[in-house]
Amino acid sequence: MDSGAYFADLITKGHGLAGQSENPPPPQEVVAQDEVQTIGKRNQRRTKNFTVEEDEQLVKAWLNVSLDRVKGVDQPHTTYWERIHAYFHVHKDFSSDRTQGSLMNRWSGIQHDVNLFAGCLSKTECENQSGVSIDDKQADALKMFIREDRQHRQFSYMHCWKILKDQTKWADRRRKMETQKTISKKHNVVANSSTASASPLLPSPTIDGNEHSNSALQRPPGQKKKQKLWQHCSIEALDYLLAKKKEADADKELNKEERCKKAFALQEERIRLEKEKLELQRDQFEFNKKLEEERIMNVDTSHMCPDQHQYYQALKNGILARCLNN
Repeated sequence: MDSGAYFADLITKGHGLAGQSENPPPPQEVVAQDEVQTIGKRNQRRTKNFTVEEDEQLVKAWLNVSLDRVKGVDQPHTTYWERIHAYFHVHKDFSSDRTQGSLMNRWSGIQHDVNLFAGCLSKTECENQSGVSIDDKQADALKMFIREDRQHRQFSYMHCWKILKDQTKWADRRRKMETQKTISKKHNVVANSSTASASPLLPSPTIDGNEHSNSALQRPPGQKKKQKLWQHCSIEALDYLLAKKKEADADKELNKEERCKKAFALQEERIRLEKEKLELQRDQFEFNKKLEEERIMNVDTSHMCPDQHQYYQALKNGILARCLNN
């Protein structure tokens, strides 16, 4: 190869290398960077906080569905929250696009905090401090809520509490949940105490060496305590049922007493009307009697036969005698 051809080939290869170094990056890398930016922007989006109107509408929807006399809470979980979601959006008078899952999560937080605040308020009311108003008790309950909350948050669902506090069925459900929670805690305490106190059975020590070598086994420690705790739980559950039965019986007795009072009032009214009717009849009889007596006294007996004259004269004499005696 001559020198001219060699240098020409070298120049050609040099241009090729320079062109390769100036090429843009592959399109796959550019697409990947765009996707990363898009995902990052999407993750930066956050759901707006619930407004007071949304909280109140959610509470009303829960009350309408869960306190339904026909279905109540004895319905599938999916159907239950589908109905709450539908009621929320059908009856709202504001703009909101909350999903079913968002409403479920929000209600979980509302229910937890409102139940905790209700428990704090019950504790303050049980203290029976003289001269303490309702506002003071609520203020003490708000302070107690901050102390008992795990994150020491302030109670932010007072607008929900004002709707739920007057609902009798919600209060009954809350008391039932508290009772079940208490019984569950006591069962856990019993289980833990029985596990901790469990130990291998040991033979009782022999008093005399000449006695039988097979000694009786001792009873495991904690058995009596376990039985007492179980009996205590059963007694509390029974007391709760008896209290509910007494309330129902009291309501029945009250209704019975009211019905008796109404029946007695109706009977008295009927007797009064009968007396007035008899008085009217008596007055009417006396009036008719006076008219008849006046007619008899005004009868002209001069043209009558002797018998008729004597008859009317006797009637007139009787009327005159009664009038003189009166």
